[in-house]
Amino acid sequence: MLYLAGIGLNKNDIPNGTIELCRHCEVFIDLYTTYIDEERLRYLESIMGKRPVGLTRAAMEEEAGVIIESARKKNVVILVGGDPLVATTHKILLIEAKKRGVEVRIRHAASILPVIMGESGLDFYRFGQVCTIPRWQKHYTPVSFYETIYRNHSNRLHSVVLLDYDATKNSSLELHEAIKILEEAEKVYKRGIIDDNTMIFVMHKMSLPEEQKVLMSVKTAKRLRYANGPTAILIPAQLTDIEKEVLGTMY
Repeated sequence: MLYLAGIGLNKNDIPNGTIELCRHCEVFIDLYTTYIDEERLRYLESIMGKRPVGLTRAAMEEEAGVIIESARKKNVVILVGGDPLVATTHKILLIEAKKRGVEVRIRHAASILPVIMGESGLDFYRFGQVCTIPRWQKHYTPVSFYETIYRNHSNRLHSVVLLDYDATKNSSLELHEAIKILEEAEKVYKRGIIDDNTMIFVMHKMSLPEEQKVLMSVKTAKRLRYANGPTAILIPAQLTDIEKEVLGTMY
């Protein structure tokens, strides 16, 4: 049996059932798609009596077959930060296991998406499609994520913009880099959504002790530098009266 088990956003989110499950399984943990620091790994080891085997990108994508085959003969659990099946990587793992005839069970836990939406104070029902700002490389400078932001904005929907995650650095794309890419995308599409005065929510390390939740202008965001960790941006559409009132009490 293969289990994909969420461990939430901090150590208090880990379901008791998942802790007990891990004591009777071979335990792996996804270190590719989610931010898991050393302190959290040590905590998991202390409550399970064993240290989870960390899975890098190569292990999650290229060597997944080995893990799946071992789950044919014994119970194997892959721990996932947040909730399973949010990342495409886990969906592919599920599909591959099903193709091989290996049974898979999912254990859910808290996910970052409802947390950042709720913490913003914006109406949960007014969020549109989620998009990601990718990390630019020498010959890879995509800006198509802007189309999602524009489509949401046109429909008076707020945008959750995730920042590309780099597991080797345990960090999202840095905020000032993300803002620069947003501005470059604006230059390409010229829709007038992003300028220095655009107000955005910046959510850094949410549900962790160091969390920071700030409503600021793009101009201010360009100057900010955060330590390693997951960061997301929310770009609000036109606010309703109740959203304005709620934000007035929160920020």
